[in-house]
Amino acid sequence: MISYLDDAEINVANKVRTWPSFSKGFWLFTFFRRFYRQHVHVPVGFKETQVILALHPHGCMADYRVILDGQLIELIPSLAGKIRWLAASVLFRLPIVRELTLWTGCVDARRSVAESVLQHGLSIGVLPGGEAEQLRTTHGTESVYLRKRFGFVKLAIRFGVPLVPAYVFGCVDLYYTSTACFALRTALVRKLGVCVPVCYGTWGVPMAPLPVPINVVIGQPLRVTRNPTPSDEEVAAVLEQYICALKALFDANKATYGYAERELLIT
Repeated sequence: MISYLDDAEINVANKVRTWPSFSKGFWLFTFFRRFYRQHVHVPVGFKETQVILALHPHGCMADYRVILDGQLIELIPSLAGKIRWLAASVLFRLPIVRELTLWTGCVDARRSVAESVLQHGLSIGVLPGGEAEQLRTTHGTESVYLRKRFGFVKLAIRFGVPLVPAYVFGCVDLYYTSTACFALRTALVRKLGVCVPVCYGTWGVPMAPLPVPINVVIGQPLRVTRNPTPSDEEVAAVLEQYICALKALFDANKATYGYAERELLIT
Protein backbone atom coordinates (compact mmCIF):
# COMPACT_ATOMS: atom_id res chain seq x y z
CA MET A 1 0.00 0.00 0.00
CA ILE A 2 2.83 2.41 0.85
CA SER A 3 4.22 1.91 -2.64
CA TYR A 4 0.99 3.27 -4.11
CA LEU A 5 1.13 6.41 -1.97
CA ASP A 6 4.60 7.68 -2.86
CA ASP A 7 3.70 8.94 -6.38
CA ALA A 8 7.07 7.75 -7.65
CA GLU A 9 5.72 7.44 -11.18
CA ILE A 10 4.98 11.16 -11.39
CA ASN A 11 7.37 12.76 -8.89
CA VAL A 12 10.59 12.27 -10.86
CA ALA A 13 12.58 14.77 -8.79
CA ASN A 14 12.04 13.46 -5.27
CA LYS A 15 10.84 9.86 -5.53
CA VAL A 16 13.48 7.96 -7.48
CA ARG A 17 12.69 4.25 -7.51
CA THR A 18 15.01 3.14 -10.31
CA TRP A 19 17.22 0.17 -9.41
CA PRO A 20 20.10 -0.14 -11.92
CA SER A 21 21.62 -3.28 -10.40
CA PHE A 22 18.20 -4.96 -10.60
CA SER A 23 17.83 -3.98 -14.27
CA LYS A 24 21.26 -5.35 -15.05
CA GLY A 25 21.43 -8.49 -12.94
CA PHE A 26 17.95 -9.83 -12.10
CA TRP A 27 18.13 -13.53 -13.00
CA LEU A 28 14.90 -13.50 -15.02
CA PHE A 29 16.10 -10.58 -17.16
CA THR A 30 19.41 -12.35 -17.71
CA PHE A 31 17.56 -15.49 -18.76
CA PHE A 32 15.39 -13.66 -21.29
CA ARG A 33 18.35 -11.79 -22.76
CA ARG A 34 19.84 -15.19 -23.52
CA PHE A 35 16.54 -16.69 -24.66
CA TYR A 36 15.87 -13.79 -27.03
CA ARG A 37 19.55 -13.52 -27.92
CA GLN A 38 18.93 -9.82 -27.49
CA HIS A 39 21.76 -7.60 -28.68
CA VAL A 40 21.94 -3.82 -28.74
CA HIS A 41 23.91 -2.01 -31.42
CA VAL A 42 25.01 1.52 -30.56
CA PRO A 43 26.64 3.96 -33.03
CA VAL A 44 30.39 4.36 -32.58
CA GLY A 45 31.20 7.45 -30.55
CA PHE A 46 27.70 7.90 -29.13
CA LYS A 47 28.18 10.28 -26.19
CA GLU A 48 24.92 12.17 -25.91
CA THR A 49 23.98 13.12 -22.35
CA GLN A 50 20.30 13.93 -22.92
CA VAL A 51 18.08 12.47 -25.64
CA ILE A 52 14.63 11.25 -26.48
CA LEU A 53 15.21 7.62 -27.44
CA ALA A 54 12.31 6.22 -29.47
CA LEU A 55 11.87 2.48 -30.01
CA HIS A 56 9.98 0.95 -32.93
CA PRO A 57 7.89 -1.11 -33.27
CA HIS A 58 6.02 -1.66 -30.02
CA GLY A 59 5.23 -5.31 -30.67
CA CYS A 60 2.64 -7.44 -28.89
CA MET A 61 4.23 -7.28 -25.46
CA ALA A 62 7.29 -4.98 -25.68
CA ASP A 63 9.18 -7.66 -23.73
CA TYR A 64 12.45 -6.33 -25.06
CA ARG A 65 12.01 -2.97 -23.34
CA VAL A 66 12.13 -4.39 -19.82
CA ILE A 67 15.40 -6.23 -20.39
CA LEU A 68 16.86 -3.42 -22.50
CA ASP A 69 17.24 -0.98 -19.61
CA GLY A 70 20.03 -2.98 -17.98
CA GLN A 71 21.86 -3.36 -21.29
CA LEU A 72 21.85 0.38 -21.99
CA ILE A 73 23.37 1.08 -18.58
CA GLU A 74 26.51 -0.72 -19.72
CA LEU A 75 26.50 0.19 -23.42
CA ILE A 76 25.84 3.94 -23.14
CA PRO A 77 27.67 5.21 -20.04
CA SER A 78 26.73 8.82 -20.78
CA LEU A 79 23.06 7.92 -20.22
CA ALA A 80 23.52 5.34 -17.45
CA GLY A 81 20.76 5.71 -14.89
CA LYS A 82 19.44 8.81 -16.65
CA ILE A 83 16.75 7.36 -18.94
CA ARG A 84 13.13 7.45 -17.80
CA TRP A 85 10.80 5.31 -19.88
CA LEU A 86 7.28 6.58 -20.47
CA ALA A 87 4.82 3.85 -19.52
CA ALA A 88 1.03 3.50 -19.58
CA SER A 89 -0.64 4.68 -16.38
CA VAL A 90 -2.42 1.36 -15.90
CA LEU A 91 0.90 -0.44 -15.27
CA PHE A 92 1.41 1.55 -12.07
CA ARG A 93 -1.89 0.29 -10.66
CA LEU A 94 -1.04 -3.39 -10.86
CA PRO A 95 0.66 -5.15 -7.93
CA ILE A 96 4.18 -6.42 -8.67
CA VAL A 97 3.99 -4.91 -12.18
CA ARG A 98 4.18 -1.47 -10.56
CA GLU A 99 7.39 -2.34 -8.76
CA LEU A 100 9.02 -3.92 -11.81
CA THR A 101 8.05 -0.91 -13.89
CA LEU A 102 9.49 1.58 -11.42
CA TRP A 103 12.65 -0.40 -10.78
CA THR A 104 13.41 -0.51 -14.51
CA GLY A 105 13.27 3.26 -14.85
CA CYS A 106 9.67 3.93 -15.91
CA VAL A 107 7.50 6.95 -15.18
CA ASP A 108 3.93 7.81 -16.06
CA ALA A 109 3.50 8.71 -19.73
CA ARG A 110 1.46 11.86 -19.15
CA ARG A 111 2.86 15.02 -20.74
CA SER A 112 3.54 16.89 -17.49
CA VAL A 113 5.73 14.04 -16.24
CA ALA A 114 7.68 13.90 -19.52
CA GLU A 115 8.29 17.64 -19.28
CA SER A 116 9.53 17.27 -15.71
CA VAL A 117 11.95 14.54 -16.78
CA LEU A 118 13.53 16.81 -19.38
CA GLN A 119 13.53 19.82 -17.06
CA HIS A 120 15.64 17.83 -14.61
CA GLY A 121 18.21 17.04 -17.28
CA LEU A 122 17.20 13.41 -17.70
CA SER A 123 16.52 11.54 -20.93
CA ILE A 124 13.27 10.01 -22.12
CA GLY A 125 12.73 6.56 -23.56
CA VAL A 126 9.48 6.11 -25.45
CA LEU A 127 7.63 3.67 -27.68
CA PRO A 128 5.75 6.23 -29.78
CA GLY A 129 3.34 3.74 -31.35
CA GLY A 130 1.81 3.02 -27.94
CA GLU A 131 -1.28 0.88 -27.48
CA ALA A 132 -2.55 1.69 -30.98
CA GLU A 133 0.54 0.15 -32.56
CA GLN A 134 0.54 -2.72 -30.07
CA LEU A 135 -3.01 -3.59 -31.06
CA ARG A 136 -2.13 -3.57 -34.77
CA THR A 137 0.92 -5.81 -34.44
CA THR A 138 0.84 -8.57 -37.05
CA HIS A 139 3.27 -11.46 -37.09
CA GLY A 140 5.93 -10.98 -39.74
CA THR A 141 4.83 -7.48 -40.77
CA GLU A 142 7.21 -4.58 -40.15
CA SER A 143 4.78 -1.76 -39.43
CA VAL A 144 4.90 1.31 -37.21
CA TYR A 145 2.15 3.75 -36.28
CA LEU A 146 3.92 7.09 -36.38
CA ARG A 147 2.51 9.73 -38.74
CA LYS A 148 0.11 11.09 -36.12
CA ARG A 149 2.53 10.84 -33.19
CA PHE A 150 3.53 14.47 -32.76
CA GLY A 151 3.92 14.55 -28.97
CA PHE A 152 7.46 13.21 -28.57
CA VAL A 153 8.67 15.38 -31.44
CA LYS A 154 7.14 18.49 -29.90
CA LEU A 155 8.86 17.71 -26.60
CA ALA A 156 12.20 17.42 -28.37
CA ILE A 157 11.77 20.81 -30.04
CA ARG A 158 10.53 22.57 -26.91
CA PHE A 159 13.57 21.43 -24.91
CA GLY A 160 16.11 21.28 -27.73
CA VAL A 161 16.83 17.60 -27.10
CA PRO A 162 18.03 15.29 -29.92
CA LEU A 163 15.69 12.57 -31.17
CA VAL A 164 17.30 9.14 -31.44
CA PRO A 165 15.47 6.50 -33.52
CA ALA A 166 15.90 2.80 -32.74
CA TYR A 167 14.51 -0.19 -34.59
CA VAL A 168 13.92 -3.55 -32.95
CA PHE A 169 14.50 -6.32 -35.50
CA GLY A 170 12.70 -9.54 -34.61
CA CYS A 171 10.09 -7.84 -32.47
CA VAL A 172 7.13 -8.61 -34.76
CA ASP A 173 8.16 -12.26 -35.06
CA LEU A 174 8.07 -13.09 -31.35
CA TYR A 175 4.37 -14.03 -31.37
CA TYR A 176 1.66 -15.19 -33.72
CA THR A 177 -1.18 -12.68 -33.54
CA SER A 178 -4.95 -12.79 -33.80
CA THR A 179 -7.67 -10.28 -34.64
CA ALA A 180 -10.13 -11.96 -32.25
CA CYS A 181 -12.38 -9.41 -30.50
CA PHE A 182 -10.53 -6.65 -32.32
CA ALA A 183 -13.40 -4.16 -32.10
CA LEU A 184 -13.73 -4.69 -28.35
CA ARG A 185 -10.00 -4.39 -27.79
CA THR A 186 -9.90 -1.22 -29.88
CA ALA A 187 -12.65 0.25 -27.72
CA LEU A 188 -10.66 -0.58 -24.56
CA VAL A 189 -7.66 1.27 -25.96
CA ARG A 190 -9.73 4.33 -26.86
CA LYS A 191 -11.79 4.46 -23.68
CA LEU A 192 -9.38 3.22 -21.02
CA GLY A 193 -5.94 3.28 -22.63
CA VAL A 194 -5.64 -0.46 -22.01
CA CYS A 195 -4.45 -2.90 -24.67
CA VAL A 196 -5.29 -6.58 -24.34
CA PRO A 197 -2.98 -8.44 -26.75
CA VAL A 198 -4.14 -11.75 -28.21
CA CYS A 199 -0.97 -13.58 -29.13
CA TYR A 200 0.66 -16.97 -28.78
CA GLY A 201 3.99 -18.56 -29.48
CA THR A 202 5.87 -21.69 -28.52
CA TRP A 203 3.62 -24.80 -28.57
CA GLY A 204 0.64 -22.50 -29.09
CA VAL A 205 0.85 -21.20 -25.54
CA PRO A 206 -0.59 -17.67 -25.06
CA MET A 207 2.06 -15.01 -24.51
CA ALA A 208 4.88 -17.57 -24.76
CA PRO A 209 7.45 -15.97 -27.11
CA LEU A 210 9.02 -17.77 -30.01
CA PRO A 211 12.83 -18.18 -29.93
CA VAL A 212 13.53 -15.31 -32.32
CA PRO A 213 16.72 -13.25 -31.96
CA ILE A 214 16.20 -9.59 -31.09
CA ASN A 215 18.51 -6.89 -32.39
CA VAL A 216 17.97 -3.35 -31.16
CA VAL A 217 19.69 -0.99 -33.59
CA ILE A 218 20.12 2.56 -32.33
CA GLY A 219 20.51 5.30 -34.92
CA GLN A 220 22.35 8.59 -35.01
CA PRO A 221 20.84 11.55 -33.09
CA LEU A 222 18.56 13.85 -35.06
CA ARG A 223 19.29 17.31 -33.71
CA VAL A 224 16.53 19.90 -33.48
CA THR A 225 16.50 23.65 -32.96
CA ARG A 226 15.09 24.59 -29.58
CA ASN A 227 11.80 26.48 -29.70
CA PRO A 228 9.61 26.62 -26.54
CA THR A 229 6.53 27.32 -28.65
CA PRO A 230 6.85 25.43 -31.94
CA SER A 231 4.14 25.74 -34.57
CA ASP A 232 2.22 22.72 -35.83
CA GLU A 233 4.01 23.08 -39.14
CA GLU A 234 7.41 23.02 -37.46
CA VAL A 235 6.53 19.89 -35.49
CA ALA A 236 5.17 18.18 -38.62
CA ALA A 237 8.36 19.02 -40.53
CA VAL A 238 10.61 17.54 -37.85
CA LEU A 239 8.41 14.45 -37.62
CA GLU A 240 8.85 13.94 -41.35
CA GLN A 241 12.63 14.21 -40.94
CA TYR A 242 12.43 11.67 -38.15
CA ILE A 243 10.37 9.27 -40.26
CA CYS A 244 12.97 9.49 -43.03
CA ALA A 245 15.76 8.78 -40.51
CA LEU A 246 13.89 5.75 -39.14
CA LYS A 247 13.22 4.38 -42.62
CA ALA A 248 16.88 4.83 -43.56
CA LEU A 249 17.94 3.06 -40.34
CA PHE A 250 15.66 0.12 -41.15
CA ASP A 251 16.79 -0.17 -44.76
CA ALA A 252 20.48 0.06 -43.87
CA ASN A 253 20.27 -2.80 -41.36
CA LYS A 254 17.49 -5.16 -42.44
CA ALA A 255 19.72 -7.46 -44.50
CA THR A 256 22.27 -7.72 -41.69
CA TYR A 257 19.68 -9.18 -39.33
CA GLY A 258 17.90 -11.46 -41.78
CA TYR A 259 15.05 -9.31 -43.07
CA ALA A 260 16.35 -8.23 -46.48
CA GLU A 261 13.05 -8.94 -48.23
CA ARG A 262 10.89 -6.91 -45.88
CA GLU A 263 9.71 -3.33 -46.26
CA LEU A 264 8.80 -0.97 -43.45
CA LEU A 265 5.23 0.29 -43.49
CA ILE A 266 4.76 3.63 -41.72
CA THR A 267 1.20 4.81 -41.09
